Amino acid sequence: MARRTAPTSEQRAATAKREKTRERVLRSALACIQEEGLVEASAARIAERCGLSWGVIQYHFGDWSGLLVALLERGFGSLKDSLAILDNPSSDPFERLRTLVDGTWLLMEHPARRVHLDVQLQLGRDTGHRALVRERMGEIRKQLREVWRKALPECETERVDRAERLATLTLQGLAVEYAVVGKRAAHRADRETLVTALAAVLGLDQPGTRRRRAMWRRSA
Repeated sequence: MARRTAPTSEQRAATAKREKTRERVLRSALACIQEEGLVEASAARIAERCGLSWGVIQYHFGDWSGLLVALLERGFGSLKDSLAILDNPSSDPFERLRTLVDGTWLLMEHPARRVHLDVQLQLGRDTGHRALVRERMGEIRKQLREVWRKALPECETERVDRAERLATLTLQGLAVEYAVVGKRAAHRADRETLVTALAAVLGLDQPGTRRRRAMWRRSA
């Protein structure tokens, strides 16, 4: 087997420069789409914002779709890294459930996540990229299910999967409303209602219910 030659210092410097340029473009694209929307955030506007010619951007990403795919990949990678906020070592499953809901909400309502959702929808309409979008979405959903299962080991796996899907879809809807209508004070109450509904799906008693049952047992 032939030995792999270690990259030279010049090659390492060139690689670092390429990565720095790619990250610069992706940050500019994210900010541009976030501020102006996907329709208005043209290739020319992004090139102007990051101070590079469109030719340089094409060298790194190919065409416009290639840039969107790279942005999507970056977003999914960031989302995977962010799932750590859903961890809660509490012995109370209800508190762990609340952490799952509140943490998932923070991921869904983040401005960058809304940009990635727009890009995801745009690429999902393109037959050339639909399979990639579905694959990445499947990876995220699988990892999210694993996080929920790990957080709620005392609950039946089927119930946990149903609860995770209900929570994800509901919080995505709230995030869309947040983006279109604006933040409402009732969002906190909406999430508390969701936690209560999920506890029923999972077969968990709410803390107040447990206290009332303990009181009934003592008074019996």
